[in-house]
Amino acid sequence: MHGQHLLSLAFLTVQGCPPIEHVKCAAAAGYDAAGLRLIAPHGLSLAHPIVGDRPLIREIRTVAADLGISFLDGEVFTLLPDTDVEAWLPVIETAGEFGMPIMQITCEDPELSRAADNLARIADAAADQGMKMAIEFMRWRNAATIEDAEALALASGRGNVGILLDTLHLSRSGGNPAAVAALPQDHILYLQLCDAPAEQPADNAACIAEARSARMLPGDGGLWLEELMALLPASIAISVETPHKGDTELDFLERARRGMAATRAFLDGLPGRS
Repeated sequence: MHGQHLLSLAFLTVQGCPPIEHVKCAAAAGYDAAGLRLIAPHGLSLAHPIVGDRPLIREIRTVAADLGISFLDGEVFTLLPDTDVEAWLPVIETAGEFGMPIMQITCEDPELSRAADNLARIADAAADQGMKMAIEFMRWRNAATIEDAEALALASGRGNVGILLDTLHLSRSGGNPAAVAALPQDHILYLQLCDAPAEQPADNAACIAEARSARMLPGDGGLWLEELMALLPASIAISVETPHKGDTELDFLERARRGMAATRAFLDGLPGRS
């Protein structure tokens, strides 16, 4: 913990890292938790599949328990027009085995009612595991803005559905701290923290590239992070998501350590935190 914040090592910060090494890096760099990619985003593939690999699941759990690492979140479902919720149930079950309180979900279904129905169904399965569903909005998806994510959450009619607030995606979708303040505070389930230049990328392709490999460490960019943190609960869990193309020269542990050091320094510099 840093203050009241649980700090988790996001998948993208150490992208390409095998899951057991991911857990070990989280522990060595001082994180409380880790986030694992259990299902690939639509159009991508998994380098290190976990679901269905019983020996690997047992080893991940054992290593995490030995090192005192919990799991904050699992990535990432994508709602599509032809979504088959039944096919997702093994993922939910695996997330439950890891004790993950949250699974991420994005939306590429243009029909709100259909997306909401499928979200409700997977949310019910998640509830059986004591888990919440966090909608991650991104400007290139159908749930593009924080308002879109809120509308989808409400349309699902499920109390265990909320929003993943990614600082980069909030900025790149035209959002700002005022948009966050307009929502009920308890609808924000957790925060993915990074920084970025104030100016917007030229187009969606550039935005995607930035999100996956050109984020900045907290405090190094031009976003309104200090203003945003003043609006959020002092105990909100933080996933440190700081992938950068320059990280390819660093090993996984050093990437984790850089993200942790910058996040701690940023939090320590907030008014009333020093």
